[in-house]
Amino acid sequence: MTAIKSYAADGFIERLPRDVQFFLIHGSDEGLAHERVTAIVRKLVGQDSDPLRLVRLEGDALARRPDMLSDEAYAVSMFGGSRAIWIDAQGRDLTAALEPVFARPPAECAIVIKAGQLKKGHALRTAFEKSPSAASIECYGDEPKALGALIDGELRAAGLSIAPEARTALVEELGADRQTTRAEITKLVLYVRGKSRIELDDVRAIVSDAAPSPLDDLVDQALGGELQKAVDSAVRYFGDGGDADGLIARLVARLTLLHRLRLEMEAGHDFDAACQALYVRLPPESRRGLAKAAQRWTSEAIAQRLPNIRTTSARVRAAPNLAEALASRALWALASLRRPAQG
Repeated sequence: MTAIKSYAADGFIERLPRDVQFFLIHGSDEGLAHERVTAIVRKLVGQDSDPLRLVRLEGDALARRPDMLSDEAYAVSMFGGSRAIWIDAQGRDLTAALEPVFARPPAECAIVIKAGQLKKGHALRTAFEKSPSAASIECYGDEPKALGALIDGELRAAGLSIAPEARTALVEELGADRQTTRAEITKLVLYVRGKSRIELDDVRAIVSDAAPSPLDDLVDQALGGELQKAVDSAVRYFGDGGDADGLIARLVARLTLLHRLRLEMEAGHDFDAACQALYVRLPPESRRGLAKAAQRWTSEAIAQRLPNIRTTSARVRAAPNLAEALASRALWALASLRRPAQG
């Protein structure tokens, strides 16, 4: 039985035990969970993207046909070598699919599951915590110390130093989601190109969410179900030269924050108390938009849709000629959902 706390997870993955064959990566930081799943898979099969060595399965498909996992796990690789199965749980109960492989672990095949927030006692989490050859790995938002270390490492790699007050401001602004944090640091590095040191004004200019913007309005309208307003705002945004990649990045960041807020609210806190617990600092207009979205969505509904938005983000980067259409379609899908609070 191996239960890994979030702060110890990176060290555990770096020195992945040979006797652990099943991995459950779960928690509220979806970006961090994705990053850690990717790191584990690379440890298991290297950089090789050969589909014969790495198989991707969806939780929806496994819930409909649990025996699919056994079929894949016990399959013999044509060319030999270790294999891995990466599963996006998508909020589904996968215990029926896992029972056979836990009882008879497959040779040369590891199983890695990415899930959302799982409470202690959840069937999937319990199954991993009880199995001697499994690990349950938490993924929660970076604490200030860990976030500071991440910032220092990224800036060191870019050959940059940072003023103490700028570093403090950056730590305060980031941390809700690991993938978003890395994206914001990358933007900051590009912004200060040609300089050797990042100052407070640089952080305020490129990272700080000090005032609402047309981009924020567009995202909030989509999440709040205001389809026509979102359509009109998108036309203006792209007409003014707005970037689809930036739009999707902001959408991922806002959905991630909304997910964390909903978890707090579903634990019994009201919206204001949830914002206080998560140190959310937004101007009044953005706060009202977030409050409206928080009444419309549940954490489960967000967790089900975040993977699709992340897939759209990758497609936007891979196909610039389709970027505007892909980003717009993602917005319309979120805005037009009738009752997303139902999941």
